[in-house]
Amino acid sequence: MKVYVVAFLMLSLVSASNQYSNLKTQVGESCVSLDNIEILIFDVNPWPPSTFTSSFTNIVFAINQPNTSVGIIAYAIVNNLQQWTYQYQVVNQIFPQYAVENLEYILLWPNVTGNYVAQITFQSINSPPNINACWAFSFSIGP
Repeated sequence: MKVYVVAFLMLSLVSASNQYSNLKTQVGESCVSLDNIEILIFDVNPWPPSTFTSSFTNIVFAINQPNTSVGIIAYAIVNNLQQWTYQYQVVNQIFPQYAVENLEYILLWPNVTGNYVAQITFQSINSPPNINACWAFSFSIGP
């Protein structure tokens, strides 16, 4: 599984410059998960990021399975040296099937210029947690 994630991240870093010109405030795409949750909107504002700043994220998602839980949302960012940083949003809720929910978070950007990939996972309450949804996007922070 790690090999697939690393391969995806490396390919995303390579294509970051091509995607950069097309990005507005809705960014990213779904990545491998149980698909118990479908992310409908992942909005980041302001976009694009810059050093020593933060952005407001708005995530709209739909619940596909009955009694789906979200324990935490993990915001993982990896740089081109494969160094990871993490931010966590505690949710600790169980949602009914077909519910459409909205969550907001302030995402802190890296303080070093370079190319990055962000992977956001909706982890269940149970232990070990299931990955109920996954979202990923690449970005660059310039000088």
